[in-house]
Amino acid sequence: MNIIGESLGTFLARQTVQAATPLIMAGLGELLAEVTGVINIGIEGLMLMGCIAGYAAAGISGSGGVGLGAAILVGMGTAAVFAGVTVWAAADQIVAGAAVNILAVGASGLAWFFYQNAREAAHRSVSLGRHVGFQSEAIPGLSRIPFFGPMLFDQYMLFYAAIILAVLIWLLLHHTRTGAILRALGDAPEACQAAGISVRTWRTGAVLFAGACAGAAGAYLSIMRTHAFASDMTGGQGFVVLSLVIFGRWTIPGLIAGCLLFGGINSLQQTLQTTRYTSHSTLMHALQYIPFEFFQMLPYVVALLALATLSRSSPGPRYLGQAWRQ
Repeated sequence: MNIIGESLGTFLARQTVQAATPLIMAGLGELLAEVTGVINIGIEGLMLMGCIAGYAAAGISGSGGVGLGAAILVGMGTAAVFAGVTVWAAADQIVAGAAVNILAVGASGLAWFFYQNAREAAHRSVSLGRHVGFQSEAIPGLSRIPFFGPMLFDQYMLFYAAIILAVLIWLLLHHTRTGAILRALGDAPEACQAAGISVRTWRTGAVLFAGACAGAAGAYLSIMRTHAFASDMTGGQGFVVLSLVIFGRWTIPGLIAGCLLFGGINSLQQTLQTTRYTSHSTLMHALQYIPFEFFQMLPYVVALLALATLSRSSPGPRYLGQAWRQ
């Protein structure tokens, strides 16, 4: 981490937004799917599939845009399988989501094996150059604003896309007829059916959209923030997304606030791990004796505590997780 040239507070703020970006993107899709009554705990697997698909496609084609597109398509394809099993065949959504996670671990590992062999056969390095992926995009003028400039206007393009998408989804859900239908699918699907609205078709569309968002979030991890791929690089973030959707009471502002909270704690623990060996502070010196695993678990502990204490009063959509069999 390089904090030369900017204050620690500015650095942490920018890192917080970077850490929260994939959670926001994946969370927006999952929120929309859950509003319609479908919960997919396989979002971790969808993100992992997006990681490898984006990295491999970008490396082979030499284009970050191709990598992002591939990640979105793979996310949608995997979500389509989930929708076929749960929405149309009325299988248990929790079991099917768990199966997606298992499938993703195996499929991404197999894809990574073939990708490495293909690169080695072509005598090319398996590392992904920064010119192939994406770099952060500073908005001229706005990025120079103290504190808020680097935090909000010097980010990767997916952050800007996520914010625009969040505004559009909020407007869709609360100010359009389509939004009223989507919300009714999770609370009163029988009313939708009586009005001639195909519950399965609409839910499938929401699940596919969620898959696209999760795939894009996975690509963010591999071809934007790190320009690398590692086994299980999602690190449980998909499961965190599920908890943050509930923590935010199925609202866009609540989801974003939860993502920023998790991102802030995660960035803080990473900074503490680094500065405890370089700082001359007595407190930082004492932190050297704390195992690094303690710092890594901090954001997840905070997420669990927030979920347990702040989400009791909101049960969510009435038909969440229940298959529509008519």
